[in-house]
Amino acid sequence: MRFIGREKELGDIKRKLDNDRSECLLLYGRRRVGKSELIKESLRQINATVVHYVCRKASFEQNLAGLSLVVAEAFDEPVQFNHFGKLLEYVYKKAKNQKVIMVIDEYPFLRGDNEAIDSELQISIDTWQHESCLKLILCGSYVQIMQKLIESDAPLFGRFSEIIKLKPFDYYDTAKFFPSKSLEEKFLVYSIFGGIPFYLIQIDEALTIEENIKRLLIPEGSLLEGEIRLQLKAELSKEENANLVLEKIANGVGKYRDIANFLRNSSNISPILSKLSGMGLIEKDSPINAASSKKQHRYIICDNLLDFYYSYLFKETTARSIMSPDVFWDRNIKEKLASEYLPRKFEQISMEYLLRENRAGRIEPPFSAIGRYIYNDRAKGQNGEFDVVTEDNVGFTAYECKYKKEPLGMKVVNEEKWQAEQLGIKFYRFGFFSRSGFSEEIDPSQYKLISLQDMYK
Repeated sequence: MRFIGREKELGDIKRKLDNDRSECLLLYGRRRVGKSELIKESLRQINATVVHYVCRKASFEQNLAGLSLVVAEAFDEPVQFNHFGKLLEYVYKKAKNQKVIMVIDEYPFLRGDNEAIDSELQISIDTWQHESCLKLILCGSYVQIMQKLIESDAPLFGRFSEIIKLKPFDYYDTAKFFPSKSLEEKFLVYSIFGGIPFYLIQIDEALTIEENIKRLLIPEGSLLEGEIRLQLKAELSKEENANLVLEKIANGVGKYRDIANFLRNSSNISPILSKLSGMGLIEKDSPINAASSKKQHRYIICDNLLDFYYSYLFKETTARSIMSPDVFWDRNIKEKLASEYLPRKFEQISMEYLLRENRAGRIEPPFSAIGRYIYNDRAKGQNGEFDVVTEDNVGFTAYECKYKKEPLGMKVVNEEKWQAEQLGIKFYRFGFFSRSGFSEEIDPSQYKLISLQDMYK
């Protein structure tokens, strides 16, 4: 299978591997996000001795024995180590006169709860980094443990020359997995399955997206439902509390206080939200014009597969077990998906499009913030929000997103402008995203017009 995306991360790693200095890299991210594949791709066409060990969920002694065996094979010497520091010293010395790359994958399984292992690494790095050309890569899926390695009071703080938190693909890179699919299908795949590579390669391109949903998600105990549960169990001690939190957020209960009301012990809410945030499953969403107001903060699910699962499947275990996937789809998902879920996801990828364009330097002036814009007109008894707004050095640009089958016309443009004027909000520019393009009556020189086709160019 061809390697897709990750151009920046691949370039960053290769630059570190190509130089003549000792380097220590940290690569982490949630399960199935593609860390190991990125490392394998980085090692292609590299002229070096490679020590690559994938740690197991076993004792430290068992993992050290396995790592020792890999070291012995790499250097073709009958060595064995009973001490991690001695193994590191051996490898660092070997890297004095040759380029050596040592990858310790799933490092948390080697480390366990023993921070002394981190100290052994820190001592070895400090002792040998100026005398050796070892390229050391630590990789792991346990996000909470890996993030602790770079905290200011951790032994390894300041020792990593490159830190990469690998995230799921955005809508654009996800589409590269399905070159033969239509734009509508690419959008649908991302909206439901998200951007985790392992999930995407389970999709059968010979089937429709609907057929893949019925095969991979709807049946009780389906493959991807199992993946969701494994993801939560890996980092959370009480999966049931996480399920409740995710279900409430998926159904629009996003404020801290409101989520806490559903937990029997509200003191548990902060650790759960913190862990889910660290795993990249949820994020705090703040208005662009009221970022400091805690009352306006809300949590949203930022993983599309989880959003879909907790919106339509989690509560329906019984129905899924006694209905055929076809019937369940027709009765529980089909209508709401088109009228509620996909329009919301269209707003999400509109934001992702703007971020991609802004980072590429294709938006002028470049914006410094993006998000929703809230309003509260007490005199008129109106409150609400504009869903996609950017802020630059001139002011605010408001974007309206329409996931409709018909082209967007001047009626929508005039309504958007009129609403802002009535509220006294001064947007200096307006933009529009449309699934189906735009009517000819709209002057493209007056507004930023982006169609679904534009978003996938």
